[in-house]
Amino acid sequence: MTSQQLGRVQGRKKSIRLAAALVGASALIASSMTAIGAADSAHATPIGAAQTAAAEEPPAVPGTLLPDGRFVADATGWTNTRGGTLSLSTDAASGAHSLLTTARENTQSGPFASVTGKIELGASYRVTGKLKYSAGADTQQFNFTFCPANFNGCADYGHTFTKGEWGTFSQQFTAEARHAGADWLFVETPWGSNALQDFQVDEVSLVKIADAPPAPEFTSLEQVQTKPIGDHNPLVGHKFGADPHHLVYNGRLYIYSTDDTQQYELNNKDANGLPTQSNGYGGITRLNVMSTSDMVNWVDHGAVPVAREGGAAPWARNSWAPAAIEKDGKVYLYFCDSGTGTAVVVGGSPLGPWEDPLGKKIIPDTVSSEYIANGGFPAGMWLFDPEVFIDDDGQAYLYFGGNSVIGTSPNQQGPQNPKSTRVAKLMDDMVTLDGDPVEIDAPGIFEASTMFKHGDKYYYSYSSNFQVNEVPGEYPERGAIAYMMTDDPMDLTSAKYAGVAFQNPAVHFGAGNGGNNHSDMFTFKGETYFTYHAQTRGAAWAAALGTPGATQGYRSVHIDKLEFNEDGTINPIQGTRAGVDQVESFDPYRTFEAETLAWQLGIKTAATEAASVEFPEHNSAGNMVLAGVDGGDFTGIAGVDFGDGAQTVSARVKPLVAGASVQVRLDDVDGPVVAEIPLGGTAGEWTDVQADVTGATGEHDVFFVFAAAEGAEEDADLAEIDNWTFTAAERPVALAFSVEVTDRCVAGKFVKQTVSVTNEDAVDATFSVSSEFGQRDLGAIAPGESGSASINTKQADVPAGELLVTATASVDGEEIVVQQNVATAATGCD
Repeated sequence: MTSQQLGRVQGRKKSIRLAAALVGASALIASSMTAIGAADSAHATPIGAAQTAAAEEPPAVPGTLLPDGRFVADATGWTNTRGGTLSLSTDAASGAHSLLTTARENTQSGPFASVTGKIELGASYRVTGKLKYSAGADTQQFNFTFCPANFNGCADYGHTFTKGEWGTFSQQFTAEARHAGADWLFVETPWGSNALQDFQVDEVSLVKIADAPPAPEFTSLEQVQTKPIGDHNPLVGHKFGADPHHLVYNGRLYIYSTDDTQQYELNNKDANGLPTQSNGYGGITRLNVMSTSDMVNWVDHGAVPVAREGGAAPWARNSWAPAAIEKDGKVYLYFCDSGTGTAVVVGGSPLGPWEDPLGKKIIPDTVSSEYIANGGFPAGMWLFDPEVFIDDDGQAYLYFGGNSVIGTSPNQQGPQNPKSTRVAKLMDDMVTLDGDPVEIDAPGIFEASTMFKHGDKYYYSYSSNFQVNEVPGEYPERGAIAYMMTDDPMDLTSAKYAGVAFQNPAVHFGAGNGGNNHSDMFTFKGETYFTYHAQTRGAAWAAALGTPGATQGYRSVHIDKLEFNEDGTINPIQGTRAGVDQVESFDPYRTFEAETLAWQLGIKTAATEAASVEFPEHNSAGNMVLAGVDGGDFTGIAGVDFGDGAQTVSARVKPLVAGASVQVRLDDVDGPVVAEIPLGGTAGEWTDVQADVTGATGEHDVFFVFAAAEGAEEDADLAEIDNWTFTAAERPVALAFSVEVTDRCVAGKFVKQTVSVTNEDAVDATFSVSSEFGQRDLGAIAPGESGSASINTKQADVPAGELLVTATASVDGEEIVVQQNVATAATGCD
């Protein structure tokens, strides 16, 4: 989870790092127009000096939006705004010259080119260039950065180059608001890296590769399908959630998350509801809860009120980054109070009721101030992002902490090895530390500690910071989920580093999905999973309303598969919108929550005091219902198994207008209608409504599609829905089968009767036949198949009579026996 400190790092760092240089608009303009003097390099030539280009120049890049980046004879249009010296160098990637930057004063002192008014929102672009440096670290990241004139809200695209070699940079992007509002493209070393070495660039270009899509079709966010039908990520499309953490309780998987929806509701939005203000996290006091038994159909249980008035821990200011675990029937829900500490509340179920066992934080309130030589935690260490883990021997551990730079000079750490997280044992009460915390040296760590055991190995994972320099096998790339493998959950030295499990969500989901990374690893029903967040709901909104990438940091929970290599390392995880497979069919023949969702459009969920039928263990914490239901809205459930067929469907509803209904459709929103439930009753009062079901057999996706009465007011809320119930069609007691009897005289001495039975039912059945001449078993006969048996009468002449055929089958766990008398004609050997 990103703390308020991280909010300052992400939100303010661009403006802080450059504000000192921005004495005023006039100073900036004057600086941008100033030609820079000669460099000290032996290969450098002052800009503007007459040149004779002996080397063959590459062709000009068609349509480039930048000044000529080949630097054939000069650097017209290229300038600097933050100090240093620009000059031409004969050490070029191609042609006669490159552009060299020397005497750098800060990490942003590099070559600048104006892009004011050149980038169109929603269009696609490619920026390319070649770069070389000859001093400093063996590898170094350089950023190609788009910024507005006030340098607040920039877009960085980084690439790691190798010292002494020309390297190539290429980045495609779809223009977001921050690109369209940019005034400069410039090349820099990352903020906070203290990398001020000389460097040179060549063959720099910016070209448009695709036009912006047509104008948006939507004017309301409720019309946007944020989770397309068929996809299983994000887990829900009607609300935000971040920093997910799992809990397995009574055979169900619960996912807790930071309630980003709460901050969205508090922040500024445009007329359509699109956020215009960055997340910020400061107003979040709740933690979301949802659960599933099949990995794709999620019940929205609402949120746990944790911090401030009305919360389980009213002394806390915020609740971020939950970590939950069950022990002895109790649920321990850990959270961080912004970046200042870690606390816990205890519940009797995954939804409470909740108690605050300490009335204060575990971290730092219960920690001795003497356990570090200088007293307390190092300066700058964030005491947040808890993780709780119970080992096979019952010992519990608490992990916490974060930041990319901690401590004070001369012992300051970071960003390669910040040593900013800790682990401590917990006593049996799960709320008291058993000894002082132990330092974790996770390479490039930022935040988001998690611990997971697979086989005999422990996997400590975390998100990497945005300043670390990647070294394969030693340090992760930026903003990724890295991990360590160890034989001891408290032995986490840098030597235990194992690699990157998951790259930044922007790599997997594109524009608007960058920023912080937070995850959890777990096993459920024999499969191993990885849950994380991405800004896909916000990205769908922004794309639909014509502002692609403008997600503002509001996140949604995802789950994808986690797989291991033969040596125990993690196979790099791919973030997908498809998500994971359904692990069991959905049983409709019970009362289940209406807020069970695989997909939805337009609906919201709201708390109610009505008791939950499906989850009575949660009733102390209330219940949720579908709300905000308009005509055309729908919910969908995946993989519903109707078996031999449904007979009725009913719902617990509170109608709000007259004449509304809900259609039950199969396989798609426009699929065949198998029932239509009238949303009747007294407006504002709860009632039960029902309809017959026709044609619902086998397994299908099921959609509940809401319809307003003809002539009803547009966008009027139709009803609230608490739950659904299907009943199975009653099966006839009879088993369908046919019988044929044939007679044959054997050797002129006796009659043999052959009885043939055909099973005409849909279930397996066993058959037997009896008469006055004996009994025979035909055995099990499958649907559509036949079997036969013969009875020797031992008589040459047989009078008319009858046979009794008995069929036995098991239907829905119940044994059914059906008998049929079959008449036989008189026969003989004459």
